[in-house]
Amino acid sequence: MEHSLPLLINYIQGILDQTKASSFRREDLSPDFRELGDKIALLADRVQDLTNQLQQKNEALELENQVLLDNIQAMDEISWALEQSNQELRINLNLVNALTDYTHNMIFVYSADTGQEVHTNQPARWFQKAHAQNAAQLTRQLLDKQPEIQEQMDLHRENQKPDSAELPDGPFTEEQELSDRSQSSLRWNMALESPDGIDLFYQVESFLIPWFHSNEESSQDAKKQAIVHIVLDETERQRRQNLIYRFAYVDPLTNLNNRRYATEKMEQWQHEGTAFLLSFIDVDYLKYCNDTFGHEQGDSYLIEVSAALQTLGGEVCRVGGDEFFLLQTGLAPEEQDEKLEKLRQTMLADKSSGYPKCFSYATTLVPAHSTIPLVEYISNTDAKMYQYKQMYKIPLSDVVYKDDRI
Repeated sequence: MEHSLPLLINYIQGILDQTKASSFRREDLSPDFRELGDKIALLADRVQDLTNQLQQKNEALELENQVLLDNIQAMDEISWALEQSNQELRINLNLVNALTDYTHNMIFVYSADTGQEVHTNQPARWFQKAHAQNAAQLTRQLLDKQPEIQEQMDLHRENQKPDSAELPDGPFTEEQELSDRSQSSLRWNMALESPDGIDLFYQVESFLIPWFHSNEESSQDAKKQAIVHIVLDETERQRRQNLIYRFAYVDPLTNLNNRRYATEKMEQWQHEGTAFLLSFIDVDYLKYCNDTFGHEQGDSYLIEVSAALQTLGGEVCRVGGDEFFLLQTGLAPEEQDEKLEKLRQTMLADKSSGYPKCFSYATTLVPAHSTIPLVEYISNTDAKMYQYKQMYKIPLSDVVYKDDRI
């Protein structure tokens, strides 16, 4: 007994101190302490199991803690990278804003859903301030066009969805990339009338972009679609084109199209295989009007004839000093001649100007898909017109209006 109690006490102390060498033999205990020794040994095994479990849990916690620390460090690195990226984006955005402010084109950005203005560049803001009425018209047309733009862009995206059976084996060519870029925007023209009556012309290119609101209050609805309109003022270019067109195709006296236009129009119809009527009209008594009443009155006579011919429909062109073409489709030659004769008799009966007014004419049908040169049709119609003039033109002496007082 004397040695059994110290032996058990040392054993228990060794367990508490986690001494791996701590142990005892049952035979070393006196019979009275063996049962107690068995229970202490069982308790020691339970304590050892708990110690092992706690150690394993500690090791797992240490591992999780290390993983968490690693994740925190990674998040710090990502946060730093995002901050750097955001800084670059802010710099790039400032650069883009600066570039758009210094371009001559106006840029308007509107929400695709609400039509609310979300961005304008400096030229657009200046235009809105300096030309409020014109800007209001322009804005209205831009917003009216937005549903059509969005519909076309959505349709384009649907058509662009990749089909594995149609994907090319190699990379996209430059032509394919340019084609895709051109189809992703819509280019259209706009015309406005300013308060002073001047026509204004604009070319607009519109396309969809994602738009991120910087307002934190709308962060839950931050990503939206916006429509960008790049507006180019084409007024001066259009005016120059109109001026060039007038020099090339418009008669300055009557504002009718000229011989060049008439020739190109007839060539177009021949190329398209369209049948049409060519009426050759020659103004009668113009020389008498010029010599007697002056060339200003003669010009007024020509303008009056041109206005009268335009009431017949079709394309009226002044092709010479006193010569006109009337080009018409969808009529028979007899119908055209009937209309011309009725107009001729109406002018001949008008004696209000103090000089006779009349014209001679002839009409030729140019059939569809004709292979005869156009110049032959013109020459033959001219000849027929002079035949008509010889037969039906009233001599000047019979139509000169004399003052009864003389």
